[in-house]
Amino acid sequence: MDFPKHSILQALSVMVLAWMLVHCQIPVQPEEEEEEPAKEADNTAVEPIACPSECSCSTEGSVDCAGLDLTEFPEELSENTKQLSLQNNKIKQITVEHISHLHQLETLNLQNNWLTTDGLEDEGFETLEKLAYLYLANNKLTSAPVILPSSLVSADFAANQLIRIYPYTFGQKPKLRSVYLHNNKLTDAGLPDHMFNASDNLEILTMSSNFLRVVPGNLPSSLHRLHLKSNKLEKIPPGVFDSLHNLRELYLQNNLLSNEGMDNETFSQLSSLEYLDLSNNNLSVVPKGLPRNLVLLHLEKNDIQRIPGDALTSVRNLEYLLLHNNKLRSRSIHPTAFQGLKKLHTLHLYNNLLERVPRGLPRRAKTLMLLHNFISEIGRNDLALLYTLTELNLSYNKLTSAKVHRDAFRKLRMLETLDLSGNALQTVPVGLPRSLQVLEIKNNQLSSIPDGALTGMEKLQRLMLSDNQLKLNSVYPGAWMELRALTVSGLERRWSLGRTGK
Repeated sequence: MDFPKHSILQALSVMVLAWMLVHCQIPVQPEEEEEEPAKEADNTAVEPIACPSECSCSTEGSVDCAGLDLTEFPEELSENTKQLSLQNNKIKQITVEHISHLHQLETLNLQNNWLTTDGLEDEGFETLEKLAYLYLANNKLTSAPVILPSSLVSADFAANQLIRIYPYTFGQKPKLRSVYLHNNKLTDAGLPDHMFNASDNLEILTMSSNFLRVVPGNLPSSLHRLHLKSNKLEKIPPGVFDSLHNLRELYLQNNLLSNEGMDNETFSQLSSLEYLDLSNNNLSVVPKGLPRNLVLLHLEKNDIQRIPGDALTSVRNLEYLLLHNNKLRSRSIHPTAFQGLKKLHTLHLYNNLLERVPRGLPRRAKTLMLLHNFISEIGRNDLALLYTLTELNLSYNKLTSAKVHRDAFRKLRMLETLDLSGNALQTVPVGLPRSLQVLEIKNNQLSSIPDGALTGMEKLQRLMLSDNQLKLNSVYPGAWMELRALTVSGLERRWSLGRTGK
């Protein structure tokens, strides 16, 4: 039988291909192996840097020798070291030879060692041309280094015994952002006139808990936050804050500042200031000329005896005003003192000498603290304009039931928490807002809760009655029958009426 020629050719081709596969052993490789050679990665592997004994190191240049009770600076540090952690040791000395080769060092942490000024050579840190973060807190330094590298971003010298800073310690540092000098022994004489000359990007300066008597001058206009609390400040020189247009937070509490130590323009140029703390000073009057963008003002723990009508007119954005622990009397607060403070929602006036609720309280207040005063009565209209009030504390005053007007609370339709503890009330006040959720009448002279005292107060959840003269049989049986979510405490046993249904 004759076969077609094309069939014979096809058969021969298949036979030849099979023979080549078997005898020539042509390798067949997957495509992905051609794209990812395996051995080149091994040739480029990063070798670990030299690591001192007992320390731990990484290929990225971090050397961690923290908490090893080292008494000497470690030797054999690689010149490629970038981060060096030596905190919590007992190192007393660092020489130029120790660190002069660390040209790549960016972070040096020496917190909580035994370093003294004599143990630091003046030229040592200057050689660290890439140093950005220097931590020397909790040592025994009496003077700061004479010069630090211009690459510095942040320096922490807190909790030493510093009495002197030099012009080039922090001067000529264009990258410097934060300096921490709190808890030292710095005085006015120990600071150079231009401590931050040409360091025009400083944002945070902390000099709290020193012995400064005058606010330092020539501070960078870039400052965002300035801490000067717990010094001996008596005076704020005229114009010292005038260039600080970017300052947002200023902490001046726990000093000796009086109204005589500042003028009406002291704070007026601080156009970005939102937080000002003047608490625990010697102020007798609310300062004038406060910055217009202030949001939170601390004036507590002073000797403030009056608030003039124009003292707060400039602070239209004020939201929190803290005036507790002063010597304010109701008549010494001008009726227009709070006028125009349309954003003020929190007002603290506790621990003063108020005889009655002050006039002209901010109409948009949400929290009003009047506890620990001498308020003996609440008139019909004393609270009538506080439509948005949600929390009112009148505890530990001199209130009696006869001097609380039956309509005193009629306009407080958003009130949620009312504290009347520590007064001399004989009965639960009538006309309480139906919006109340928490009512405290502890430590009064309540002897009974009459019928209807809590009628309509469906939102009331907690009623605190301890330290009164109440007994179970002196409470009208239906006093809170409809208040299914109410929990009563302070009787002979704790009632949780939302659960029992009684």
